[in-house]
This record gives sequence, C-alpha cells and structure tokens, in this order.
Amino acid sequence: MKIKYLCALLLAALTYSCDDTTPGIGDTTIPDGDHIQAGGKIYDVTTRSILADSVYARTSTAYLGRYTDPQFGEFTSDFIAQFNCTDDFEFPEAVQEITGLTLFVQYTKFFGDSLNSMRMRIDTLDKVIPEGDLNTFYTNVNPDNYYNENAKPIAEKAYSAGGTDAHLTDTLSSRYYTQTIKLPTNLGKFMYEKYKEDKNNYKNADAFIKNVLKGIYVRCTHGDGTILYIDNLDLRMHFSRLIKSSSNKLDSLVNTFADFAATKEVIQANRFQNSERLKELVDKDNCTYIKTPAGIYTEATLPVDEIEAHQNDTLNAATLSFTRFNEKNNSSFAMGIPQYLLMVRKKEMYSFFEENKITDNISSFITSFTSNSNKYTFSNIAQLITHCIEEKKKGEAGDPDWVKKNPDWNKVVLIPVKVDFDTNNSIIGVSNNLDMESAELKGGTKAGNELKMQIIYTKF
Repeated sequence: MKIKYLCALLLAALTYSCDDTTPGIGDTTIPDGDHIQAGGKIYDVTTRSILADSVYARTSTAYLGRYTDPQFGEFTSDFIAQFNCTDDFEFPEAVQEITGLTLFVQYTKFFGDSLNSMRMRIDTLDKVIPEGDLNTFYTNVNPDNYYNENAKPIAEKAYSAGGTDAHLTDTLSSRYYTQTIKLPTNLGKFMYEKYKEDKNNYKNADAFIKNVLKGIYVRCTHGDGTILYIDNLDLRMHFSRLIKSSSNKLDSLVNTFADFAATKEVIQANRFQNSERLKELVDKDNCTYIKTPAGIYTEATLPVDEIEAHQNDTLNAATLSFTRFNEKNNSSFAMGIPQYLLMVRKKEMYSFFEENKITDNISSFITSFTSNSNKYTFSNIAQLITHCIEEKKKGEAGDPDWVKKNPDWNKVVLIPVKVDFDTNNSIIGVSNNLDMESAELKGGTKAGNELKMQIIYTKF
C-alpha cells in the first residue's frame, strides 16, 4: 500500500499540467493489481465584483484626507480617537498655571501629493465610544453619533503632507513627519480642573475618557489629493510649576508638560467613504476589481458540483490563478498593487477578521502577487473543494433545501490584506489592507470570460 500512495503522489506531480485524456503513467513500475490512473481536468470559474462598503479595522493607524482617482472616483477618510491615561496618573505638585494644549499628528508615510494644500478640523466628542460594540471598528462608523456637528471646532489647521508646515524628523533609526496643532488653552484648564476636582478622574484610561476627555473627531474640510497614514496621536498639556531652587525653597518656576497618547489600549476608529463610481465598476461584466481601502472585492463561484461528479477519484490538487490587467491610469499618483490576497469562504469574510483568525489552508488561503507573471496564484485549494463537498453532503442529508438556504456555500471572496510573519516566515497575523491600492483582474460574468481551474485526480 505504501507503494500505491507514493506512486499516486508522484503521478499527481508529473501530470500537473495534463488534461483529462492523460493515460496512466509508469504502469510498468507498479506491481500487478496496483495500477493507478491519473489525469487532469479543467473547470470554469465565474467571478464578479462586489462592493465592500466597510471593513473591520481595529488598527492603531488613523487615515485622514481626500483623494479623487480617475478610475475609482472620490475617497475620503476621517477618524475618531480616544486618549490613554496611565494608571493612577498624577500631576506634579505645585502646578501654577496651564499654559497650553497641543495635538501632535505624526506619520511616516502618505499617499498622493506631498505639497497639496489641505485643511483639517478637530472637534471634541460629547459621547463615549462603546468599546464592546464591534460595529465601532467597521469603517462605516458614523462620527455624528459621538459629537455635536453644530458646535464650534476646537481647532482647524491648514497643512500639506510634506510641506514646510510638516516638521520632518530624520534620524538613523526613524523618519517621520509631525503636524503641530494648537488647541484651546481653556480645554487644558478644564482637564486640569477635573484632576483637582477628583484625582480618580485620572485613575485609568476608562475614568479619563468618561470624566475628562471623551475623545476627538478629525476630518478633512478642504483640499483633494492626499491621504495621511497617521501612526501616532499625542495630546500634550503644557503647564508651569514650582521646584526647589539652590536655596532649597520651592521658588523656581519651570515649564513642563504631560502627554496623553492615542494607543492600542483605547479606541481609534476610521471612517472611509467612496463615491458612487464604485457601483458602476462593480456592474462591469468583462473584468473584476480589488480596491482598498473598503472598496471592491472579487467573488468567485467554485465549480464544486462539477468536481463532485468525480467523487470516486482522489482529488490531489486544485489550482486557480487571477491575472491582473496592466495599469491604465496615467495619474502621477497611481494606486499601488495589493501584494497579498486572502481567499476566504464568503460566509466567513467578516468573522475571519473579527475573530483575528489566520489562514488554515482549508477555508482560507493567502497568496502574494507575482510580478513576473502578473498573477495571483492559489497553487492548491483542493482541501477547500473537498471541505465544500463534504459540507454539502452533510447539509443535504439533514435538509433537502440546504443549498437554497445556503447560497454562498460554494463561493469565496478575494480580499487584499496585510500579513505579519514570524522569524520562521510563518503567518502570525492577517488584517484588512487599508492602504490606497487596487488591481483590475481578468474574469467577470460575461460569457467566455470564465477563469480556469485545473484539477489533478488519481484513481486506483
């Protein structure tokens, strides 16, 4: 029997590119009674574009700006954020005066024109963001639920991503830009009054957010052509205090500050909005698209029923490739190409990210873009096909209408993702790609545009 399975594996490799007319190979090397037939077959795969109006994005990166792409139309990004307070925070003794409040916006990269003129507006939140609500972390979160749009903003700032107003820090270990926004000193005084009122207001992040500062809403109100990828938000309260002088008396005045940062321990939620142009692209039948962030995915309907007809054969391999059309956009700031694609069953396209899953090579797979071939190739999704077949059998055994009730049982979705690897090159994290990237793929619902899936079988 060991010879039998070894030969099956060898034959699957040798016949990888054969069609279903391929005869048995190497029969003379196999003992009588152990003859193996191997062959390949090609199946059609239908694809279409689907809208991704929002994605799960529990991230420490904030996105801000507006960009109008010739192909995909206008995209805008804004965000709401909370600030952390270290446990049992205390101001130093002998604080004399709150002298200012500053917001530092730091980023290492951006998309678009570095010198484009933009303007941001900052408002304070008047409601606490509900931490336990998963919808908070989807990119269609509505900031209107958390701030008063009729109230006066606490700041407005004209800026350009790489202009003179963006302070560049460039060292051997890091390179980043900083936008400095002055906030009302009165807000800083209010925050300090809350401390004097009750130190427990600064006991931890929850107390600080509930009783002192619920958060801020930052949006772009002017300009088009730049999206900031913000890595750090830091709220700095400036104040003067007395310290002991050389005479050992508390009579020397110094200026200092306290920082409150937006960290992973508190909520930062992005909102992405795309123009109606995406709906027009989704309706095209001669190709499909993938577009980030939160734009378009490609859905594929797998030919599981046709493959199931070979249920007496052993399914050794199933390969499916998605070919990218060359870029037609001649813009100076064309979007990048997504480097990693997640193939996941459609019914798991949301829970995969909500539950922080990694690929299992059964219902989810990762592949990378190959520039030489201009393709995304999933080299073996045989276990997915087998899993779908077994799931359908089990479902129909208990309910004859199972397929009708589960219309997505044979569908997968291609989602651009960011992938984290450990030192052994093993995947340890998968998250939605939120950068400005896109690709147009061959396929679509038009007759004759089907993709080809190659299957390798063996039969004893």
